[in-house]
Amino acid sequence: MSMFSIGLSGLSSTQKALEVTSNNIANAGTAGYKTTSTEFSALYSGGQHSGVNVSATSENFEKAGNLVGTGQSLDLAITGKGFFIISENGRLAYTQAGQFKMDGSDRSIVTNNGDKLQGYGIDDQGNLVPGILTDLKVEAGNIPAKATTNINFSLNLNSGTDTINHKLTYAVLPATPPTAAQSFDPKDGSSFNYSQSSEVFDSLGNSHTLTQYFNHAGGNQWDVVYYMDGKPMLSTALGLPENTAVTNLTSALDDTGAVVHNVGVVRMSFGTNGQLSPLVTPATVPAEDNNVADPAGLREITLAFNPTGANGMSIKLDLVKTTQFGSAFGLYQNKADGYTSGEFSGVAVAEDGGVYATFSNGEVKLQGQIALANFANPQGLETANNTTWYASQKSGEALIGTPSAGSFGAILAGSYMGSNVDISKQLVDLMSFQQSYQANAKTISTADEMMQVLFNAV
Repeated sequence: MSMFSIGLSGLSSTQKALEVTSNNIANAGTAGYKTTSTEFSALYSGGQHSGVNVSATSENFEKAGNLVGTGQSLDLAITGKGFFIISENGRLAYTQAGQFKMDGSDRSIVTNNGDKLQGYGIDDQGNLVPGILTDLKVEAGNIPAKATTNINFSLNLNSGTDTINHKLTYAVLPATPPTAAQSFDPKDGSSFNYSQSSEVFDSLGNSHTLTQYFNHAGGNQWDVVYYMDGKPMLSTALGLPENTAVTNLTSALDDTGAVVHNVGVVRMSFGTNGQLSPLVTPATVPAEDNNVADPAGLREITLAFNPTGANGMSIKLDLVKTTQFGSAFGLYQNKADGYTSGEFSGVAVAEDGGVYATFSNGEVKLQGQIALANFANPQGLETANNTTWYASQKSGEALIGTPSAGSFGAILAGSYMGSNVDISKQLVDLMSFQQSYQANAKTISTADEMMQVLFNAV
């Protein structure tokens, strides 16, 4: 092959390399962009030198881009392997450009181009539906109040605490009712060992305070009196397991100082292992009884309360994991369900890809889970516009999973992955290819001069 052809092949190949390098530099600030490199191969024809050719251009999927922090909840980065899955009018595409937002019309999570982020949705009960990809959407409506029905409550009562008995207890109110001086007074710290409060909500979302007062009755036994909003709860408002009534009564002062009679007193007993025993002796002893799961519900108290203007409340107080050890008083758990009404305030995305709507009352509601994709051969992906790729025969089918599971990376919310372009290296490559282009142009001009010499000699 002539020097002209060899030089032209060099010019053509170098021009392509310059285009690739220029494109890298131009996309140095593009989210999710992958540096492209040019690969050359020598050409021969019948053993004769034939110049050079661009054999391939390859994208660098191994090097992660820099994380760019924005603080925006729907700017997402994958800290590891994986691609976001998006739907372009029904066609699945893949990207690592995690700049998403909520669409104003249907609250879908979309890219800046309107392509919809894919993941697993939820059913009518709010449960995740895995295995079926769908457009991820966020419920932006307000949520109504939910009345409290359960309190998971457990603590440790110090077995070495002094004994403090109630001033007067009875099964039937005496003919001469107890006076204020003979009644339990929650404002008198010497009349109980410990107290603990829980916030509960009625059907209107109004907040109420349940307070428990613990008295060490001696040995491994404790007596508990319950107050709701500063008013002592009557025995009729307390229900023990198996519909057993509270028969141990006392008199107590309310928040105004008035004496309230027939206040329920619940007796808690602990075994020599420090674990809470059943609150009642069941008519039929269950085949299995333990203080871990409490399968028969023998360590639960039902509290009845009628708030003004709202529906009557029935609250299950689960005490199953309460203990009595020689260590200091300490709270293990005090978690009540229920909440006041709340306004939609935003979106939060967890490391495992869970998408949650957040509300002004502190509640969160699961909206779905982001799905990620990976490929056996990412280099075989078909490059498309807007920093996306399509699956191809060379890449293989997409392997779908969830963040933080298997080989997939976790989601980092509030940041997106920038390009992995090394500007310094690209500038060096630009100068190198420029020199190569000039050198190839020189070989053509030299060949032309040689041809002129030959023509002049004829």
